[in-house]
Amino acid sequence: MKAHKEIFLSFIQKYSNSKLVIASHSNVDLDALCSAYAVKSVLPKAVLAFPEKMDSPAQSFCEHMDIEYEPIEKLKPADYDGLVVVDCSTYVLLKEAKAWKGKVLLVIDHHHKNENMIEGKENIRDEDAKSTAEIISTFLPSFTPDVAFALSVAIISDTARFKSGKPSTFVELARMLELSGKDYKEALEFAEPELELDKKASVLEAFKAMHISIRSGYTIATVEVPAHESLVSSSISEFADVAFAANWRGEAKETRVSSRARKSVPVMLNEVMAQVASEYRGSGGGHPKAAGCSAKEKPNKVLERCVEVLAEKLENVGVEK
Repeated sequence: MKAHKEIFLSFIQKYSNSKLVIASHSNVDLDALCSAYAVKSVLPKAVLAFPEKMDSPAQSFCEHMDIEYEPIEKLKPADYDGLVVVDCSTYVLLKEAKAWKGKVLLVIDHHHKNENMIEGKENIRDEDAKSTAEIISTFLPSFTPDVAFALSVAIISDTARFKSGKPSTFVELARMLELSGKDYKEALEFAEPELELDKKASVLEAFKAMHISIRSGYTIATVEVPAHESLVSSSISEFADVAFAANWRGEAKETRVSSRARKSVPVMLNEVMAQVASEYRGSGGGHPKAAGCSAKEKPNKVLERCVEVLAEKLENVGVEK
């Protein structure tokens, strides 16, 4: 970690007056937004740029903090000195980065390695970190109250209220809250906002439509949904040991799967997603307990294969609850 911090501090010193773009993955979440916002605070001439839309919590926080950003697809690499990528290491989630090959100067991320890696001239990757915000909070040489608050919100959000936290996570959150002058309740309101009515309805409909199977003593839930697959898988995993939610993307002719697992499950979901994606000409990865993939096949077949791959891995572990 010390070497990573030295890389970061050297980078901001070298590029402090450069015209950079700071970007992250599609469907920007709070960790991506707040991490990019924090890095921009020490690179004053940089601009934030994101692809597609943000998820609802990120959009609400962006508006609350009055954070300005550009659509990355509208920016020309020739007009900038380079690209910084945070909370993303794959071209699958940031396809626009392909146009910046040779100009990706820095990548900061906490996701597991995959076959479609974005490689920068400098790379800071810590797969043990529970959020990119936590990585950045340990590197920044100075903080405004707003930056500290943003990092607090991101840490709470990306750890799902510390379900994946570790001792250093609590230390960093306490430090960020103290620097921000805010309390946990204020940060939690943005990290886990009240769901909109349509999303509540989507989750409840998904519970009615899901299929449940039991493998090696673990409950596995699968469901096809018209939207909000990440929210659905996260909600179902509050009860099921593993949840797979799939959404068919007609324009791309592919299935997107979001998966979540409880801490007791002895299989890494990022490995399950990567294997399924490779079998269906897609891409997959993420975290051990929260991962996703794309697959060039219809949802029912992809979900069946997700369960099969998971079941095989559970049997190989040889552990029953």
